Amino acid sequence: MVKVSTGLPNCREGRQNLVGTVTPEGIRRVARLADHLGYYSLWPNEFITTRPDVSARYPAPPMLLDVLVTMAYALAETEHIRVTPSTIVLPYHEPIVLSRELATLDVFSGGRVTLGIGLGGELEEFQRTLGTIKKPNRGQMMDEFVQSLRVLWEDRQATFHGRYVSFDDLETYPKPIQQPLPVFMAGHADGVFRRLAAYGQGLIDSNMMPDDLRAAIDHVHAYAREAGRGDVRFEIARQFYVSIAPTEAEAKANHAASVPPATRVQPARSEAARAADRPAERSLIGTPDQIQARLRAYVQAGATEICAIFYFPDDEAAERQLRLFAEEVVPVL
Repeated sequence: MVKVSTGLPNCREGRQNLVGTVTPEGIRRVARLADHLGYYSLWPNEFITTRPDVSARYPAPPMLLDVLVTMAYALAETEHIRVTPSTIVLPYHEPIVLSRELATLDVFSGGRVTLGIGLGGELEEFQRTLGTIKKPNRGQMMDEFVQSLRVLWEDRQATFHGRYVSFDDLETYPKPIQQPLPVFMAGHADGVFRRLAAYGQGLIDSNMMPDDLRAAIDHVHAYAREAGRGDVRFEIARQFYVSIAPTEAEAKANHAASVPPATRVQPARSEAARAADRPAERSLIGTPDQIQARLRAYVQAGATEICAIFYFPDDEAAERQLRLFAEEVVPVL
């Protein structure tokens, strides 16, 4: 049976949630209810600073809650549910420090942590935050950081040498309870598939259509065989933004009440960027039957985990959708 997860809105104000609607109490309520209803994992995400296009929407800035602190908060408030950041922007995090933070969370939670990682947004955004790194190769940073995390988590005396991270004979404890601590990687580029095949345990996607997802899974398995990991069973986690209600009209009204106002300043896009657009499905808005039908196509394509991140204008709408999805969608997946 497919695993079903849901989101934590720690960094979604101004994007999927209106500014001022995300509160610590709301996050606690969602985490506890999802745990009670049997959801598999909670998915927070990471943004460090307000994006310029988000700043254009509001006179007040959105609240962006730190992803690792949010993970600790949610794990302390729950008993069974896992936490999977989708995603930590790995090039922002020094691997030695991050390895200890995640190992500590895994120990405190009894082994309920999955690390979801991504490259992050545009290079310009990365340079605004870490402008001291000249001409960064974020793909190489991802490779080195993932490898060094694994060494730090598994070896008593850890040694690693690369362009961006280097250390000798480091002893860091505790180690994670889980061996291996699962690492999921987000993206649909060939480099992501190769990195996952060599070092990871799962894929996170938020765009691909079912046929594209099926092809991506085939690529991952082919690269895994080349890397000598042909026996690994990779998890395939598909993320959606969802507005669900008993009627389609109610679902559309909930979505309209939840999303931020239209951006006043639209970023210019080149003809090449527009030509590269591919069919994508990020949002599901409708009744339980309508959403079931779409999700079954992804399960048939190979998805092993579905994450429903709900659009909501207030905590009551979030809880109402959590219950409806658990009662009428989860049992048929």
